[in-house]
Amino acid sequence: MPATKLVCPHCEKTVEIQVSAVTRSRPCPECGEMVMLQMAEKSTKTKRRALLMNQAEPTAADTPAQPEPDQEPQPLPGDAFDRMRMDPEVRHFRQRLVFGGGFVAFIVIVLLATSLYQSYREKEAMLRLFGTEKVQGGSLLSKDKSATGLEASMITPEESLPPVTTGNLVFRPTGSDQLKTATVQSAGDVASANLARLASAEETLRQFLQAPNWKQRALLVRDQLRVAPLMSLYYEKNADGPVMFDSIVEAAEVSARFSEHVVVFEGGGRRLATVEHTPSGPRVDWESFVGAGEMAWSSFLETKVPSARLFRVLVSPAGHFENQFGDPSTLQCYSLRSISEPGAKVVYGYVDRQGPLAKELNYWLEQSSEATVPMILRLKFPPDAPVDFQVWIHQVVQAGWVVK
Repeated sequence: MPATKLVCPHCEKTVEIQVSAVTRSRPCPECGEMVMLQMAEKSTKTKRRALLMNQAEPTAADTPAQPEPDQEPQPLPGDAFDRMRMDPEVRHFRQRLVFGGGFVAFIVIVLLATSLYQSYREKEAMLRLFGTEKVQGGSLLSKDKSATGLEASMITPEESLPPVTTGNLVFRPTGSDQLKTATVQSAGDVASANLARLASAEETLRQFLQAPNWKQRALLVRDQLRVAPLMSLYYEKNADGPVMFDSIVEAAEVSARFSEHVVVFEGGGRRLATVEHTPSGPRVDWESFVGAGEMAWSSFLETKVPSARLFRVLVSPAGHFENQFGDPSTLQCYSLRSISEPGAKVVYGYVDRQGPLAKELNYWLEQSSEATVPMILRLKFPPDAPVDFQVWIHQVVQAGWVVK
């Protein structure tokens, strides 16, 4: 090992001390006191040597035999688990784990609270809209128990009916406590079950038409939570109250879910009403009955909206060509009439004569035996439209007004 000459801080004599790369202190050969040779500061990570002088390589004769340091591993004091727990990296990982778990729990709580709040807001909106006490199973229960008697039909379980006598069918209309009798016209002509369904649907439709206002009428429509706000907007611009009708005729089942009924008005007009048979009882399709669209028909014509909007219209062939739509060789023209507003203006819709929309429209017109076909279309005005009665037919959504 190299020998280093230095002055002992204790006896102040110049001595030679054997040092190495790991030497920290050695005893002074003269006085025997320990001499600190180097130290490290953790804050700056710099090493300092105290009292070091020029080194000289010792000769074999001058080098006294030094005992070899003990190289055996020494056990560390304290418990291993405590040392690991106090390890900075372990503590930092534990902190991150706790923070991450807390953040995930916070997100879950926020999502749950948001969901509950939205549900509460929807129910509160329906309560304010209808002035009701409860919302159960999508049906609204009115505060006025004597108004229509509809609440009992919504929440009272179905009761068994008296047996059917020969030629007669006994049934209980929706919302009524009294039994009624329907007579089968001919044996085997209409099944008893179908006749009962039609009679029940007709009674519900009658209550729908006789409802004193739209809030009571909303209790009998299908898809109540979605349709009720649309009814509120519709009746802000249209007259509310009972629908004056003379009779309900030509009832027919079009599928296992739906039946159609023709309503004859007092003035002689007719309108088709569709009723859905649900587990809660018959429900009237209000949108198809009034021909509702995404916006008021008059507002669409006044503002000449250039973006496509959905409407329920009666479609028939036409031949009106002028302005941007003046070329009959490239365009097909159709007459579009809305029943959503009294005296609504008839407009003309145009498509490319050779395009798929023209083929689809012509197909449905050819399939129908009537002069007009009820269809759901998306319409839009051309940019800078000079008139309010010529529109593009942007899309054919479906034939018929009932979305099934």
